Amino acid sequence: MSRPVRRAHGTAPVPTVMDATRSPGRRLGLVLLALLMVAAALTAAPSARAEDPPPGLGGFSANYLITETMMWNSGYLTRAEVDDVLEDRGARCVDGTDGAPCLKNLRADTPERPATDYCAAIPAVSDATAARIITDVALACDVNPAVLIVMLQKEQGLITTRDATQKQLDEALGFRCPDFEGCAEEYKGFTHQIYHAASRLQEYGDPDKHFTYQAGGTYDIQYSPYPFCGYGEVQIANRATAALYNYTPFTPTQATLDAGAAAVPDDVCATYGNRNFFRTFSLWFESPTGTPEDRSPQAAPWGKDPAAPFVDVPYGSSIFFTEIAWMEFTELSTGWPDGTYRPLQPINRDAMVAFLYRAAGEPEVDLPSRSPFTDVSPGSSIFYEEIVWAESVGITNGWPDGTFRPLEPVNRDAMAAFLYRADGAPAFTAPVTSPFTDVSERSSIFYEEITWAEDVGITTGWPDGTYRPLQPIKRDAMAAFVYRMTVD
Repeated sequence: MSRPVRRAHGTAPVPTVMDATRSPGRRLGLVLLALLMVAAALTAAPSARAEDPPPGLGGFSANYLITETMMWNSGYLTRAEVDDVLEDRGARCVDGTDGAPCLKNLRADTPERPATDYCAAIPAVSDATAARIITDVALACDVNPAVLIVMLQKEQGLITTRDATQKQLDEALGFRCPDFEGCAEEYKGFTHQIYHAASRLQEYGDPDKHFTYQAGGTYDIQYSPYPFCGYGEVQIANRATAALYNYTPFTPTQATLDAGAAAVPDDVCATYGNRNFFRTFSLWFESPTGTPEDRSPQAAPWGKDPAAPFVDVPYGSSIFFTEIAWMEFTELSTGWPDGTYRPLQPINRDAMVAFLYRAAGEPEVDLPSRSPFTDVSPGSSIFYEEIVWAESVGITNGWPDGTFRPLEPVNRDAMAAFLYRADGAPAFTAPVTSPFTDVSERSSIFYEEITWAEDVGITTGWPDGTYRPLQPIKRDAMAAFVYRMTVD
C-alpha cells in the first residue's frame, strides 16, 4: 500500500497505488494501459519545446513569478470589478447540489478581525458578498485582490467551477488543509481561508520570519512532492516570488510548462501550482512580471540529484530510475534485505503477480481450503494470497499439469496473456498477417493475445519488427509497467 502524501498548496493531486473510487474491474482495466511495452520503448522522450509559447506562459521564469508592485497592489481591482470577474468567469456555475453557492452568489457574515503585524483591522460585516470579502481582506493585508482570485482558481477551481461544493469553499485556498484530514476548524470556510492566506503571503515574504525561501537566495526546489523527481535550481528574484514558493514549494518542469494548460500524462514529477498561477494571471489580467509574451517559458535548470532508492539504483544508472524510485516510495517494492533492487534480474511469476495485486489495491481474498495449484501452498510461497487472487479473477490459469511455477521468469508472451485475461478476454479477431516477424499463429499459443496487445497500442515491439515472445521481463521494466498501470 502507498503512504498518503500530503499535498502542499497548489500542487496536482499525487497519484496513489489505490484509488477507492475505482471498481476492481476498472483497476484491472488499468493494467491494459501500460504493462507490455518493450524496455526500449519505455524510455521517457525529452519534452518537445513548443514553437510558440503556450498561451499565458510566455515569459515565465522559475526565478521570477510576479513583481513586487503587482503582488502587493491592494487597489488593483475595485469591489465592483471583482464582482464582474466572479460573474464573468463563473457565468456557467450553478449552486451545488449540497447547497454550496457559487462565488457570484455567496453571502456570508464575516467576523471582526483585530490588527496584526501583517493586516489592518477588519470590521465585522453581515451578508457580505465574495467580492467584498476578497477586497476587504486585500486592502487590509496589502495583497492584490487579483492574486487571491487566481489562487482561488489554482487551488480549487472555484472561480470557473460549474457545480460548487461545500468542501471547495471550506478548503478554498488550501490553507492548513492537509490531504486526507480536511482543514483545522479555525481555518475552515471561505472567509477564514481568504483572510489567513492573504496574511500568510505577507508573512511568507517577511525575511525576518526566516521561512525556507527568501528573496535573493538560490535554492534547490523540488519539481514534485516526490523527492526522487529531482530538484530545480531557483534564484528567487524578489520577496513576492519567495512568498509564492513558500506557499507552493514546487517548481514546474519544462515538460509541465510546454504542456500549457494540460496535464503531462503519466508523470508524477509534474506539478502545476506555480505554472497555473502565472498562466491564469496572464490570461485573466496581465503578465504578472511584464515580460514579453513571445518569450518561451523557462523551467528551473537541474539542481540536486535525487537520492538512490536502492544501493544498486543510483540516479542516472537506469532509464527506469523514476519508476523504480516510485515503487520504493509507495512501498510497492522494498527490494532485498541487502538494500538492492536488482533491476536487471528477470521478474518471476510470483513476484509479478504480487506487483499486480498491490497495484490493484490489495483486494480482500477468500483463501480456499485447497490451493488452486499443486506447487503453491501457504507454506511454500510468500505470495500465496496474491497467486490465489490472480487465479480467482482469471488473470492466470497455470499450466495443464496443475502447476503455477512461481519461480519461473515471466516471458513476454505470457505477459500478453495475463493482460488479455485481465481485460475479460475481449472479442478480438487476430490478423491473418502478424504485426511481428517472429510471432505467428503457428509459432505461439498466445498469438491472439499478442496481436491484441499490439492492436490496442499496449506494445509496439522492437524497432527491428520483432516481439521476442520468449524473452523474460526484467525487474526494471516491470517497475515501469506497474508505474504506468497505476499513474494515470
